[in-house]
Amino acid sequence: MEDQVLYRKWRPKSLTSILGQKEVVQILSNSIITDRLSHSFVFSGPSGTGKTSTARVFAKSINCETAIEKNLSIDDCICNSCNEINNYSSQSIIELDAASSIRQVEDLTEVMLDKINFLPGANNYKVYILDEVHMLSRHSFNALLKTLEEPPKHLIIILVTTDPEKIPQTIMSRCQILEFKSIGDQEIVDKLIKIANSENKLLSSENAQIIAAHSEGSLRNAENLLERCIIRLKQENLDKESIETVLGIVNREIPTSIIENILNTNLDTAFKLLNDQFEKHSNFESITNSFRELCRNLLHYKYKLNSDSEIEKLGQKISVDQIKSISNVVNDMKPSSYTNPKLSLEIMILNIFDKLNTQNSTLVSSENKIDELDTKKNRENQSIIQKSEDSKSSVQKPTPTQEENNDDNILLKNFIEHFSDLDWSWKVKTINNYNINENTLNLLFTHQSQIDYINQEISNPINLKLFTEAIKKTWNKDLQFNFTLNLDINFLANQIQTDNNENTKINNLQKTSSTEIFYKEASKYGSFNKLKEIKNES
Repeated sequence: MEDQVLYRKWRPKSLTSILGQKEVVQILSNSIITDRLSHSFVFSGPSGTGKTSTARVFAKSINCETAIEKNLSIDDCICNSCNEINNYSSQSIIELDAASSIRQVEDLTEVMLDKINFLPGANNYKVYILDEVHMLSRHSFNALLKTLEEPPKHLIIILVTTDPEKIPQTIMSRCQILEFKSIGDQEIVDKLIKIANSENKLLSSENAQIIAAHSEGSLRNAENLLERCIIRLKQENLDKESIETVLGIVNREIPTSIIENILNTNLDTAFKLLNDQFEKHSNFESITNSFRELCRNLLHYKYKLNSDSEIEKLGQKISVDQIKSISNVVNDMKPSSYTNPKLSLEIMILNIFDKLNTQNSTLVSSENKIDELDTKKNRENQSIIQKSEDSKSSVQKPTPTQEENNDDNILLKNFIEHFSDLDWSWKVKTINNYNINENTLNLLFTHQSQIDYINQEISNPINLKLFTEAIKKTWNKDLQFNFTLNLDINFLANQIQTDNNENTKINNLQKTSSTEIFYKEASKYGSFNKLKEIKNES
């Protein structure tokens, strides 16, 4: 009966059969081929990613009589060592569970430390595999430390853990550390299809993807889910609806439909869809996970990481802030806190409804205000441009009038306001004037460093797009732009005159006595009597 369990039946029998751990397999294979074996390893990573299986086939490879000749492809090897390991009867490979049998130092000493000096018999190495080693007590780790420092030549210790942070650094520093990663969905899909075919079941790639997506990167979880479907369903074809029913998996279209109905304020339809899932035996965790998966897919769609046609319609309606709100509400749900999961999920739907509709009303209000401001600015800009064109059509004057200067200043001010919310808006504010020559907008600066600063910002394509759009909105036409120094003689003369006036004020101030300055400044805050006048009055 035990041999029919899929995850044991399909357990890898050589390093070349390990799935999804290319880097780990490469390191272990090279160490065997070059005969550079470490005496201790730490295999860390998520559950179900092949840590213990890799430890077993590694131990099998270093003891196999033909491993090097077959380039480590020893799935079908029939040597004595491989046969004993395949039948779980080898005395050279000892698997210990640190979570139960050897937590205390006395247990570790009895089952391991007192026996490590015994030779492995006909094999080359004796391999101890300590599963869930992070569960050992502090004293057990201290007892293990001496063995790791001075191990016998025939001994290899493999520490397997899902939580390497709990292993003391003194232990970690004496081991070769190999990190296992979650297995990719496509690799799991290919393996599930292969297993299903061997079991005379038809499993399409799409349906295998449903199982893989709910295995959380664990091949063992995926194999157990597939086995449940095979046992439960008598038909040869494992179809999508049957898989979702057996596993309590929520169809990915359901959370999408619920959110669409919430956005359309159809709360009754959203509740009906949720109740239908409970009738199909979907559980609390599968429903909340389906909403998390939807949020992830929506974010990927928003930032163009994928182009999922199933959520395109919803992705166009919903904002990133609304997606974050849904995710926050779902993540706040904790199944251990509720005795009635159905009621808890209905409250979750209500909370999402409140969040999205509150944001919708705020968003509409903000958009209306923005539209009003844009309309007002456009009218103002159009009026100024019309005045400018009318003045140009009249007789040319040698110098611009005060009214024209004011219009130009307003346009420039409106242009700068487009960047008020950006952290580099101060660089745009250094523009002190402009002129338009045919289809070129010349933006004038007083220093070359100001031009360098703003060139640095618009080298970013996103900022360049914002800059060109702001020009079009301000002057109501597409213009090329150019940055240049302001060499206007009148402007420079005004600057020099301003500086001279400031210097004159400073010189006059220096000639004024400190007493007169005091009375002059103090008089700004109300009338008062000088000390001399007070004495005369008394």
